[in-house]
Amino acid sequence: MDARIPKKSAFKFFLLSIITLGIYAIVFWHKLGKNVNTLCEGDGKRTMKYGFAFFLSVITVGIYGIIWKVKLAERLKVNAERYELMIPEGGTEVALFSTLGIIALGAGIPISSFIIIKNYNMIAEAYNAYNELPEPEDEYIDLFGENEVLDLDGTEEIEE
Repeated sequence: MDARIPKKSAFKFFLLSIITLGIYAIVFWHKLGKNVNTLCEGDGKRTMKYGFAFFLSVITVGIYGIIWKVKLAERLKVNAERYELMIPEGGTEVALFSTLGIIALGAGIPISSFIIIKNYNMIAEAYNAYNELPEPEDEYIDLFGENEVLDLDGTEEIEE
């Protein structure tokens, strides 16, 4: 419990998934599944590695991918109580949006992904606070290769 669980950006997920033609989505779900195993440790369950789930999803024409996400969403909902959180959406809502999303030309699939990411972020924040894991320090980019460093906003110069 010494490693901070990072929050995920839904915007970054959708943007990079489109740009990389879905490759980023595979990496994203793999990392999220691993982090969910850490967040929900002790509940007697394990989230299947996404690589294998993706393989089964290809074989079942996407059906197993929906099942994997439904189980993930339900696991987050059940474990939210451990962190004194109330998550209204679970596997049922993810299944509904995923299946209706397929019928409605994919419109519900981003909604179901957003639900999972939102719920994951809530639990990750509570997990980090409960375990007193510090916020990451602001990172600076050395643009000039010397001692001149600009912050990420590019608003001020800092001498080291």
